[in-house]
Amino acid sequence: MTESIAKVAKSEQTFGINLLTFNSAKAYDQVLSDFEKQLGKLDQNKAVAPGVDLEESVHGMEGQSGLMIVVGFDMDPVLPSLIASGTRARQYLVGNPLIASKMAQHSTLAALYAPPRVLIYTGDGKSWISYDQPSTCFGRLGSSDILEIAKDLDRKFEQLARTALT
Repeated sequence: MTESIAKVAKSEQTFGINLLTFNSAKAYDQVLSDFEKQLGKLDQNKAVAPGVDLEESVHGMEGQSGLMIVVGFDMDPVLPSLIASGTRARQYLVGNPLIASKMAQHSTLAALYAPPRVLIYTGDGKSWISYDQPSTCFGRLGSSDILEIAKDLDRKFEQLARTALT
């Protein structure tokens, strides 16, 4: 038996990512509610069901922002140190498969950053919303077409944060 040794190439790229954080004195549970009200909810099984038009189905799941919660999960149960400190946190993957698909047409690596993550948490008597600025994540891919789409996401994500916190 002959064993073949595959050569593996590695590349490394450095690119700055902006972490954006917004806060207000608004109650955490109300911020969660107001954040979620702006978004639809992805039902992947429904979106890709046989005989269903994917684009039409996804459009029907979009929120007013054109975005949706792909998944959301409470961090409290899995991070006991949060509970001990009185902090609560919920993480969301927020996006739209149709937007991600447009980006992936220009670079498969867009799938690495889509959908973006958002963390809503409490601390110092305030509610906080943090996320990596989409244009700085997707911008590293070097595509002006992707960057244009990501800049639109920048505006949408900031509007989501500001509306949830006011």
